[in-house]
Amino acid sequence: MNDRARLRKHPPPAGFVLGKKIDLESWRAHTIAVGEAGRVYCFVGYIAEDQPRDLAYYAPSVALRRRDGRASHRFVSLSRGTLSRSGFLSDDEYYRVLPDRYVVLPTGTESYFGVISERDRSEDLELTRSVFGGTYQEIESVAIALAIVVGRESRQIMRLPRLTFSKARDNRCDVTGCSIPREFPYVAFEEAQQDWSHVSLHGLYRLLSFLCPEPQQSPVWQALRDAGIEEDILKMFISNGNGYPPAISERDEY
Repeated sequence: MNDRARLRKHPPPAGFVLGKKIDLESWRAHTIAVGEAGRVYCFVGYIAEDQPRDLAYYAPSVALRRRDGRASHRFVSLSRGTLSRSGFLSDDEYYRVLPDRYVVLPTGTESYFGVISERDRSEDLELTRSVFGGTYQEIESVAIALAIVVGRESRQIMRLPRLTFSKARDNRCDVTGCSIPREFPYVAFEEAQQDWSHVSLHGLYRLLSFLCPEPQQSPVWQALRDAGIEEDILKMFISNGNGYPPAISERDEY
């Protein structure tokens, strides 16, 4: 038992349970949990020691069939748009699983993503920002504005960047080299086989943090503001790109 659990004098808030009591077998990629401090947890996969090279990750429940799987650091966490290796929920910390919220990823012909309320099918904007780093509309508007500012709109047909996904294959971010699994959103600034044809959400945030290290003094920041991007959104995206766990990149590092 850790110090926090040992020193607790009051019962946990209603709906919170110890991490070790959360059933991993029923955990799905669309499940969300919240810690007592408000941190949002979303685990979309599990990377096995014998992970096939043509599969980004297994379902989180696969960890139950592996020796010490639940205690390993092989889960794939999705937080603020970054996919990174992570441990699962701590056994002796308290969490609340959100039964009425679920993650939507691109599928079929629809590239939309977000966190949805099961009650009325509306988008939970704050949870979407916690999981993906921003809403679909926010990310796309910033990508379009950035492409115009730095001259990266598609040159051949002057098409603006778009949010899209691959149905059949994993890709690699042209900016950071991190993995973009199939059926996971990314920004296409250019046509396929061109530079910046695959830019992950993590890559977009890292790019903004690089271009705007001191926002108030950055010409890119000012140009994006002049293009109508709200300051709070820019600050959020730059924060997403700063000081976050490394995104999953080389498969050999698994």
